[in-house]
Amino acid sequence: MAETERDTELQTLEAIFPEIQTPNKDDPYTIALELPVTPSKPVIVYFPTASNDGPPPDPTVGRAPNGVNPHAGPAIAGGGQQGEPQVDSHELAHLPSIRLELSFGPRYPQEEPPKVSISTNPPWLPSETIKKLQDDGPRLWEDMGRDMVGFSYIDHIQQAAEEIFGLVGDGDALEVDPSHRIAILDYDIRARRAAFEKGTFECGVCLDPKKGAFCHKMMDCGHVFCVECLQDFYNSAIKEGNLAAVKCPAPNCAKEREKSRSPSGRKRKKPKVFISPSELLQIPIDENTVRRYVTLKYKTELESDKNTIYCPRQWCNGAARSKRHKRPTGLELADASEDDESSTSEDDDDDDDDNEEMPEGEVGKSKPYNKTEDLLSICDTCSFAFCSRCMQSWHGEFVGCRRPKEELTAEELATIEYMKAHTTPCPTCAAPAQKTHGCNHMICYRCQTHFCYLCSAWLDPGNPYQHFNTAPDGRVTSCFMRLWELELGDGADVGYGFAGGGAGRPAPPVVFDERVEQFI
Repeated sequence: MAETERDTELQTLEAIFPEIQTPNKDDPYTIALELPVTPSKPVIVYFPTASNDGPPPDPTVGRAPNGVNPHAGPAIAGGGQQGEPQVDSHELAHLPSIRLELSFGPRYPQEEPPKVSISTNPPWLPSETIKKLQDDGPRLWEDMGRDMVGFSYIDHIQQAAEEIFGLVGDGDALEVDPSHRIAILDYDIRARRAAFEKGTFECGVCLDPKKGAFCHKMMDCGHVFCVECLQDFYNSAIKEGNLAAVKCPAPNCAKEREKSRSPSGRKRKKPKVFISPSELLQIPIDENTVRRYVTLKYKTELESDKNTIYCPRQWCNGAARSKRHKRPTGLELADASEDDESSTSEDDDDDDDDNEEMPEGEVGKSKPYNKTEDLLSICDTCSFAFCSRCMQSWHGEFVGCRRPKEELTAEELATIEYMKAHTTPCPTCAAPAQKTHGCNHMICYRCQTHFCYLCSAWLDPGNPYQHFNTAPDGRVTSCFMRLWELELGDGADVGYGFAGGGAGRPAPPVVFDERVEQFI
């Protein structure tokens, strides 16, 4: 009778769990089952390092808001304050599955419970937790009146897996041996990808439902688009050189991410909006197209920086080496060129940290002037060393140099004077702009900055014409009611400046005085 009950239970379990395996063909009553560990909500996993001997850190440290990973992957690593050890914590949605083996002996279920064996690969689950789970098998068998307990025990393990077997409480982090770090993170990535490919998503471009296997999820924001639409969009943008379009196609994506990062209204550094070359390759975009994207983006960054120095050799004209704009290696952009260095509150905090490291009495003092460092430039293309002031080969730090005005040609002097009179520099990248027609609201062709042609002031992209009207507090600028000055362009009358000149206006009629006519 017991053997018949064993057979009935095995058939039932195989119908419910088709993935059940039989490890030993000679023992059909021993089964094995891989049970996934998918928490009800993502869990923070902490990998202690050699320098971290204390308790697990606050799981909110290094965490991106709303679960969004700023580093383009499921792993979220963070760090403490300056001088504290690095915190290696990650928000994971999947942990390596547990292997459950159940052996139904000949006296099961009337006289003995099933034998239970639990293991994980890698062994991330503590041995105390494994022993407790294994002891739950005989306990459930007793609680159910020594009846068939196979399905109930498997369901018990699955429910415990959703709560990480009670290892993590609210606001706590799961500590795992750092030797298992790579295997656990790799498993989470593969599990996320497998779950994504099984789902169905609406493409944000063509609005058609597509299976996840034919879609791509943007790493920084999580928006989903079909691969075909992304390939057409990015290939066209890179081919035309429109690098500003190589970002998430979702409208207002950057603004929404910026608001989610600073809900309190505190000024923070703008989030990265451009797509990394590695993500373009994952979409996938052709390697040659990605290489063109990396090259164009590096050149655009150099041209947008008014401090960029170029090699004086006419056959080279490469950019000088810069800490801010590093030459890309292969298909990856240098880290120094990924974020715009804007003045934000975070930068101020960094400055305060830097001051704390300085010796007492030195805080607030400027760094000593280094003549060699300020003048010596080395071309990043041909390695030519030259002086950034006189643009001649490097002459050493003890030679004073300045290109005198007498060395400039008449053509160069005329060009400088004309640009001073009839162009306005962009307030962001200093690119000169000359208006041919229209109003005085300008958009820089190089960096897309909105500015005023009359005074070169920054304009709010959301309401650029407020600058030419009365402000809400009643203030007015020097450009009040001057939106349409120089409507027909600047430069038609040489000698008139751009601020209120008469370029484009019809000349007034000539009126002769009778007294003047007597002398003509």
